[in-house]
Amino acid sequence: MKVTLNGELKECPEGTTIEKLLDLCKIDKNRIAVELNLAIVPKKELSDRVLRDADVLEVVTFVGGG
Repeated sequence: MKVTLNGELKECPEGTTIEKLLDLCKIDKNRIAVELNLAIVPKKELSDRVLRDADVLEVVTFVGGG
């Protein structure tokens, strides 16, 4: 199955959750926001939301500082 993550096509197995994809891509889940097909996904749902072929994800990382 193919999904788009931040504009890049990624191959992942069927049944992959958002959380698993973030782990596979070594993205730290502590300071991010995830948008799936133009809808924000609450952090508590990342481990439950199973991706489908052609899904589009945007992951934004928050950076502290002034």
